[in-house]
Amino acid sequence: MEYYLQSSEHTFEELSSSPEGISESEAKSRLEKNGLNELDTETKINKLKILINQFKSFIIYIMLFALVLSLILGEYSDAIVIAAILIANAIIGYYQEVSAQESLQALKEMGVVKANVVRDGKTKEIDSKYLVKGDVVYLEAGDKVPADVRIFEAKELKVEESALTGESLAVEKSSEKLEDELQIGDQSNMMFSSTNVQSGTARAVVVRTGMETEIGKITEMVKTSEKQLTPLQKRLDRFGKRLGYAVIGICIIVLAVIGIRDYIENGFSWNAILDALLVAAALAVAAVPSGLPAVVTIALSAGVKKLLQRKALVRELSSVETLGSCNVICSDKTGTITQNQMTVKKAWTLESEAEIEGSGYEPEGEVKENVSELLFEIGKVCNNSSIGKEEGEWKISGDPTEAALLVSADKARANGQVKRLDEIPFNSDRKRMSVLINKDGKEYVYTKGAPDQILEVCSHALRGEERVDLDEEVKNTILEQVDNFSKQALRVLAFAYKEKNGEFKEDGLTFVGLQAMIDPPRPDVVDSIKITKKAGIRVIMITGDYKETASAIGEDVGIEGEVITGSELGNMSDEELESHLEKGACVFARVIPEHKQKIIAALQRNGNVVAMTGDGVNDAPALKKANIGVAVGSGTDVAKEASDFVLMDDSFTNIVHAVEEGRGIYDNIQKAIMHLLSGNLSEVLIIFTATLLGWSLPLTAIMLLWINLISDGAPALALAVDPYGDDIMERKPKKGSSGILPKPELILTCILAVISTIGALVLFYWAGGNDKEQLQLAQTTAFTYVVISEFILLLAVRSYFSIPIFTNKWLWLGVGVSLVLQVILIYVPAVRDIFELEMLGSREWMAIAITLGAVAVLSFITKTIIKKKTKG
Repeated sequence: MEYYLQSSEHTFEELSSSPEGISESEAKSRLEKNGLNELDTETKINKLKILINQFKSFIIYIMLFALVLSLILGEYSDAIVIAAILIANAIIGYYQEVSAQESLQALKEMGVVKANVVRDGKTKEIDSKYLVKGDVVYLEAGDKVPADVRIFEAKELKVEESALTGESLAVEKSSEKLEDELQIGDQSNMMFSSTNVQSGTARAVVVRTGMETEIGKITEMVKTSEKQLTPLQKRLDRFGKRLGYAVIGICIIVLAVIGIRDYIENGFSWNAILDALLVAAALAVAAVPSGLPAVVTIALSAGVKKLLQRKALVRELSSVETLGSCNVICSDKTGTITQNQMTVKKAWTLESEAEIEGSGYEPEGEVKENVSELLFEIGKVCNNSSIGKEEGEWKISGDPTEAALLVSADKARANGQVKRLDEIPFNSDRKRMSVLINKDGKEYVYTKGAPDQILEVCSHALRGEERVDLDEEVKNTILEQVDNFSKQALRVLAFAYKEKNGEFKEDGLTFVGLQAMIDPPRPDVVDSIKITKKAGIRVIMITGDYKETASAIGEDVGIEGEVITGSELGNMSDEELESHLEKGACVFARVIPEHKQKIIAALQRNGNVVAMTGDGVNDAPALKKANIGVAVGSGTDVAKEASDFVLMDDSFTNIVHAVEEGRGIYDNIQKAIMHLLSGNLSEVLIIFTATLLGWSLPLTAIMLLWINLISDGAPALALAVDPYGDDIMERKPKKGSSGILPKPELILTCILAVISTIGALVLFYWAGGNDKEQLQLAQTTAFTYVVISEFILLLAVRSYFSIPIFTNKWLWLGVGVSLVLQVILIYVPAVRDIFELEMLGSREWMAIAITLGAVAVLSFITKTIIKKKTKG
């Protein structure tokens, strides 16, 4: 039932209650029937699930296959190395995700709210979780609304609902029955769970509790919303599957070639089958970039640490990269694009108009033109709010609109040294407030309020120092200015005064002027949105505020495009919405939570990778639905639960920083994949080609594991913390459907692998690879060449990304350690025997050097040609 459309009497009848509430026995019965008034938000950390998730990727599956095959064939040293890699990767990922979840656990817990309830005709305080439908509650300024309630008595009541509706201004409430179907933000006789009473008092009857409340419905939407795979997860999954199929195909071909050849030469032999399986195992080991899972995990972990330094808490590793892939950011307005701090921007009298500098509650700035000081003095004195500095930040107590007037008075240097004697409070019918003051021994009435209501009680207007009659011409001039400010989405208040000459009444006042205010954009947002545009990222503002306000803020910060209201959106089909978004709709006003999900779903169907920012309960379902959800630190617990990121600083600029970090991480992962894949592909081609040619294996399984773990792995891990290119925020986002490596990068990777393969095969053949007596020396020569050639390939890849050669000390440390270990393998007898190597002489080293020189020249020529064509 929609209780806001019912009278108070009908509501009580429907709930079997009355203004005197219900009895304790009835409350107990209803509590047993309907359950506690609390949200089902418990989200325990499932550590086992997090651990199992570390093994869910196709590349990991291939490594597990290689592990099992090595165990079956008795290659225990290979199996131990593979197992160590898998375990190390799992531990890194598990620790990072568990620590992030635990650090966020406190943010998920919602505090206990107390409620003043009438039971058995007596008012008592209870925990809000024990409230039931039909309970009568008493609420006053500072209280959190404990359930959805229908108001039946209200006095000067204002409720702050931004967490639920996204609207920054407090909403006036009354007990009057409403006639038309309305959205939550317009249901003025209702108060909703988890909103806050800003001023006034109310008596209300509980109509919905727990998961039936508006916040409960949103919580349910969050719980049932399916989380999307990140672009990185999708790309790595596709990459892993294709690699797996290629490995399987190559293994089948090699097994077939060896089997057929041995059968023709020697007939059937179990030893021949075993030899073929050993070759297949070597191929599987060679093909799998065993360092990749660790590289991805460490790159993401490094990004998490950098983002934490920038006041962003990351809940899941994979979400870091997703922001780097997003091409649409859907942002809430209040608190993210704007400051959530009302600010007077303009002042006007019949004589002059002035811009007022500054924004927010910090009293920095000045009034740019001379405007009557009386205008600001009235705003300061006719005021029940206060403002002060706490822990370095300006905090307010009371109504944000009144706080804004205090700040404008400070900027105008209005002293307001008067003594208040009496007050006529604001109410929703009169829409004005008056105070009686003593100033310089005389008594005056100061009044502020809605312009039309102020003009009704004015007989004169102030023009400079002169009082003039408020005739139709003057009145129209004032109303035209009010209309002008309203078109700029400014909230306008009028101010008037009179010298008391009888009773304290609101009549015969003299109009002084207007002050116009708005919740202003954050100072850094304009530049941040310019950066996103340059980076090919579209910003869409989604807000619960009115169309005019949303449009004006969007225009101020540079979000341009069609403005669509929630009612218009509600009447659109999915296809119509997709069409409007394709044509450039960028501002959505007066929306409800379902609308936000609908917008994000339409963007995703159009192939976009969507990031959603927000702080309110109303943002939570959209945060969960989006590819990446970003909650701000000052937001609600429900929003944080639904997010992937929590910004400890609310600024939109931090989202841009996160995008930059995500792109950099993706670049580093691409570098690592190109480095690892070129090396692994070269190893596969070496084994595959030698097998087809009937040669002995140039590289054994243990050699391949050493290459993958040390020569490939150590420098690849260093790439995880490589610097980012200067042009990182000047490129277009990568398409969600694209592979982990775009075509130019894939071509370069393959050519580098082929060049390296030719060098290895030539050296192996030259060193006597087909002579059984020289086989071990030839394998050592090819092995050493492959180890060093990996570094040539690495430099070519970094150069392709325009990274200066000596900017990563960890990379060069990894290269140096790898070379030292390779020398130890060759010249320390105990280790050399394990790997079945021989010492290399000057002849072999000279051949290796000449071959590496040729490979380096060809690699860098290829890199330059492909990069030039790509950039061109």
